Amino acid sequence: RSFLELCCILSVSSPSGTMELSSFNINNGFAEGIVRGLRSGFLGPEEYRRFAQCDNLEDLRSALDDTDYAGFMQDEPSPIPVSSVEIKARQRLAEDFKYLRGQGVQPLHKFMEFITIDKMIDNVMALLQGTVNGKPPKELLAKVDPLGYFEEMKTIPSMGVDSGYDDIYKTILIDTPVGPYFEEFLRTIGSEEGKSMAEVGTILSETDLELMKNVMKKAWLEDFYSFTQGLGGTTAEVMGHILRMEADFRTMMITLNALNTPLASQANQGERNKLYPSFGYLYPEGTAKLEKAWNEGTVRAALESCGAAKHVQLFDQVKAFYDAESRGKDGANKSIEDLIYVELGYLYELAFEQQMNYAVFYAFVKLKEQEIRNLRWISNMIVMNRKDQADEIVPIFAPRGA
Repeated sequence: RSFLELCCILSVSSPSGTMELSSFNINNGFAEGIVRGLRSGFLGPEEYRRFAQCDNLEDLRSALDDTDYAGFMQDEPSPIPVSSVEIKARQRLAEDFKYLRGQGVQPLHKFMEFITIDKMIDNVMALLQGTVNGKPPKELLAKVDPLGYFEEMKTIPSMGVDSGYDDIYKTILIDTPVGPYFEEFLRTIGSEEGKSMAEVGTILSETDLELMKNVMKKAWLEDFYSFTQGLGGTTAEVMGHILRMEADFRTMMITLNALNTPLASQANQGERNKLYPSFGYLYPEGTAKLEKAWNEGTVRAALESCGAAKHVQLFDQVKAFYDAESRGKDGANKSIEDLIYVELGYLYELAFEQQMNYAVFYAFVKLKEQEIRNLRWISNMIVMNRKDQADEIVPIFAPRGA
């Protein structure tokens, strides 16, 4: 067949109605090639074993010189604090991501912007919480995630919050990528309390910052999912599965973390339920049943009734952690977050098995973040002289069955 005929076949077979397989590389092939090359730089089992033998963080720095992290802490004076390991690793990730983003064109550029907005929300909330607690502005800004940095955030720690959040609202809401999610938060909370958008200062002052963060993260996740599904093709398929699983896990985390707290009571379930994403494999049937759950038994029944076998399995592994009587006992030290890191890590690894789609960029960032959590854990174990626990990490691209 001629090249034109093959292109027509690809156009018809692609869910997005575009010649994905024949045209993807024209705009995105170089960037995808780079990110797939960066995959080879992930730390492996041998490196982690070597790190676990280090006696101090200076030894860890030397061991990292034999990896892709070579030289990333060369200017750090001794003794090296654990925070420096994480901060420097995040800076390296931000530099790689910035380079990748510079090679992209639309809609890849917009896709990668969604990844940074997630971190922007984290940064804004960390700065707000630190400002409320009276932390020095310099200290707060030094700890922000460079992947989610934007210029306007520098002014947040210097603003007074005693009289409300009006100035902060005007600063971070107007003309910043975080703005739409603050607007969504204000509409959600304001409508429930009968307040208008003009009363933003009152709304923010009376709202728990953790609730604010969760509402914004929910809005971001729903927006990102909608965007990826609009792209069609393999990107919509792979990212759709990943984000639906993330939405389900988010629903489970919110439900389980609310157990044994006032949010699980019938009077406050509305506060908890508005944090559930409006998509996912659990949605809408499973979500509706979880909205009525108030203890371990009703949570498990809700998951089981909608045929979510994987979710039930995860719950059974961690239910002792959320049982007030069992917490602290042997076998009750794993939270749902611990298991979710493992499950999502596997999904992100699988994203690299698919060709010609944007999911590899998201997966690369998420796996690098897990690698940074691994480094932070090992660093803490070295400092605490508990190297026997340094291997309690989530390995990345480890041989199957290892």
